[in-house]
Amino acid sequence: MRKLILIPVIVFALTALFTSASYSQSDSKPHFFEMNFLQVSYEQMDEFTQLYETYGKPIDAQNEHIISVKFFRHFSGPVWTICFVTEYKDLDGFSAAQKRADELWEKAYPDKSKREEIWKKWGQFMKGHTDALVTNNPKLEK
Repeated sequence: MRKLILIPVIVFALTALFTSASYSQSDSKPHFFEMNFLQVSYEQMDEFTQLYETYGKPIDAQNEHIISVKFFRHFSGPVWTICFVTEYKDLDGFSAAQKRADELWEKAYPDKSKREEIWKKWGQFMKGHTDALVTNNPKLEK
């Protein structure tokens, strides 16, 4: 009877071991992150947040090449900042996401003048804009 119980336990343990090992190996490749920083005045924080929630977030949510988007809003410090961190599987995923975003914007807003109106609103926040494309090092993460 003990042998019958031991066999499923061994199978389960080996499955768990190899599944977690293969997961760790596939997850050990660095991902690419696009970090965007916008200097937004205190008075414009809510306006920009609403603009992104209304127009940007629905587009990002439909983009299958984006793994995640983190939206950070200023809490403390000398410069009022909004930061987006967008995660991609790799550099090809980043490029594909840019192309897909264009397609999604055109689909959501077929009228070019409407897209230009939205981008004009968005553009007012780009004066203090900086960005960077970075990779992570999974070995150094908690």
